Amino acid sequence: MEPHASAKDYLSDKVKDILSKTPGLSIKEIARASNVSRQFMAGFLKALEEKGDVYSRKVGPARIYFNNEVKNSE
Repeated sequence: MEPHASAKDYLSDKVKDILSKTPGLSIKEIARASNVSRQFMAGFLKALEEKGDVYSRKVGPARIYFNNEVKNSE
């Protein structure tokens, strides 16, 4: 197991939890709530989206993110 795997899992769980409680957040809002940079969070969310954990919608210039578990339960 790589040394940073648990930190990635923790952040992944944290992001999904944030989006479960407050769906429809921007990268900047999620980054602020997670205490990481916007640039890091943009890449992290892209990876989570490719994995199917979150999904996004483009609203104007912003990309808004949602927890995929919420979408799947509707």
